[in-house]
Amino acid sequence: MRADLILIVSGIAFAILAMLLPNLAMSQIVPIRNSVHLAAYRPAQDAAAVARIKAGEINCKGCQLFGADLSNTCVKHGDLTGANFDDVTAQYMCMSFANFRDVSFRNADLTGATLDIANLKGADLSNVRGLTQAQLDTACADNETKLPSGLVAKSCS
Repeated sequence: MRADLILIVSGIAFAILAMLLPNLAMSQIVPIRNSVHLAAYRPAQDAAAVARIKAGEINCKGCQLFGADLSNTCVKHGDLTGANFDDVTAQYMCMSFANFRDVSFRNADLTGATLDIANLKGADLSNVRGLTQAQLDTACADNETKLPSGLVAKSCS
């Protein structure tokens, strides 16, 4: 009887989460014993936005691009303020002169990406892969920019 009640309550909790968080990927809700655990909430990837970037669109404020392969694409002079680049593969991506203010790049791969005069103010680059000091030397950041240990970025006005 008690196990049945726990399963019913868990099912209700799952249904409430699904209604409250409609963009939640179901793979992010995992059962743990007789309960429901929200692994980590993040909105679903915007596949249309990823397609637009790959097609040459350079502006995508607040876009959910996480997990996309954007290697060899170009957003030069684009505005991607507040976008989510978590887990993005951006190898050799042309990012020069683009606005990446407050963008999250957690676990992104920026190997060979060009960041000339890119605005990285407030961006989270703390866990990026492939980022070099030479790339950062050409970009603009501020004291809110989070960088990997050992790397420094210059301030621009």
